[in-house]
Amino acid sequence: MNARNNAGGGAILSVRAYPIDPTTKITVGQVVKLSGGKVVAAAAAETGAILGVAAETHEGTADALNLRANGKEILVADGPDTIFECAAPEIKASAGTATTVVSNGANGMAAFAADDFNGGRLQLVKLAAGSTNADPVGVVREITDFADASGTETFTVPAGGTANAGDVYRVYPPIGFAKGNLDANRGGLTLSATASISLKVVGHDLERGKILLMAKKHALGGAE
Repeated sequence: MNARNNAGGGAILSVRAYPIDPTTKITVGQVVKLSGGKVVAAAAAETGAILGVAAETHEGTADALNLRANGKEILVADGPDTIFECAAPEIKASAGTATTVVSNGANGMAAFAADDFNGGRLQLVKLAAGSTNADPVGVVREITDFADASGTETFTVPAGGTANAGDVYRVYPPIGFAKGNLDANRGGLTLSATASISLKVVGHDLERGKILLMAKKHALGGAE
């Protein structure tokens, strides 16, 4: 996850040094929080306040070429109004019609509530081999309804091409969306849970395949 700009659109971001245990490993771009006054990685389903995103890597072991690798400080993009970006998660269609894209649950989306993705977007990014989907790659369709029934998720969209099994779509959750998980590296959003995480969607960058997020709960203020 990268710091993009602040909520006012400015490119000048707050990046400050914070204490860290010399043995703690943090990768640049990870979402981090404070624990005992020191920087640690946020949990995958973090519901507590976050500090921001690591602006450098801290290996947690000695490195003669990088004296900060096991130092006692780490730089963090820490502004409560900082907007971060990460890759939009992807799903594979299992079926579809002219007005629906259906996923069979293999994408980890089971248990999302009805209407959770209403107002979001689906973007076709890859056609399966032999797909007869008439939509061009890159087309974006608004999600007007979402339903989950017995592990089969159905996105209702305006009429267009028919999704074929194996077609790949990026999912852009709606503005205000604050569910899901952080991925294993704590650097992106996954669709694998329904926890109310401490980040919320504030925008989409459809050209670059990114979703924009801000802290919903922040260690320096700005708690929801």
